[in-house]
Amino acid sequence: VLLGLMLVFPGTGWAGEDVQDQPRLTVSAEGKINVPPDKAVLSFAVETVGEKLANVQEDNQARMARVLKECQQLEIAPKHIQTTSLNVIPEYPPPPRRSSGESLEQNIPRIIGYRVVHQVHVEVRNLDIVGKVVDRVLKVGANRFSGISWGLQDEQPHKLQVLQLAASKAQAKAEALVQTLKLKLGKIMSVMEGGVSVIAPAGRYRMANMAMAMDGGGEASVSAGELTVSGTVTLVYEISPQ
Repeated sequence: VLLGLMLVFPGTGWAGEDVQDQPRLTVSAEGKINVPPDKAVLSFAVETVGEKLANVQEDNQARMARVLKECQQLEIAPKHIQTTSLNVIPEYPPPPRRSSGESLEQNIPRIIGYRVVHQVHVEVRNLDIVGKVVDRVLKVGANRFSGISWGLQDEQPHKLQVLQLAASKAQAKAEALVQTLKLKLGKIMSVMEGGVSVIAPAGRYRMANMAMAMDGGGEASVSAGELTVSGTVTLVYEISPQ
């Protein structure tokens, strides 16, 4: 729990009307909750290589079409599938050792082939089929798997909840402090939100582990865990002697 406290007495500046000499109390607190995710974003890619660009692109498109069809059969809506990158990379032979008499023009590398990498993000909202999606798309054409990120379809209610919790903690702190210090708590002069974050559990699921699951004839085993939603609130009160 993040806790903060500041007592300010006359002599400090404050941008307000006739309050620059008013003593004040600043308190901060953190609200935090753990919630289960309700969506998973899977990162896949189809990578193809070859000598002729047209053939490499055709192969890549055919593989990706099978991946997209498999996602459709698993009832994943097209709007939840997004291309994040599409790269065409020329392939060159290892550079030869340049002799002292050769010009730079004689050492310009020649293209010997091409590599096409098509990366997609697939959002899965039925967490029961995450392992099945991974297995099926790797079987039909995807040959790169970067990992899974967990999230919430709607973060706002949880963010509001942690702010309410943080504000309640800050208020309770202020009341406890003035009671202990024999002070009187006045009106709230300002409320500041310190930001709200949603932190997913650490961990990535490697291609090798998924391949082992596929070879064994079973689905990849995944566990969503919980997300941590946290936020801070700072309150500034007027205070006076009792």
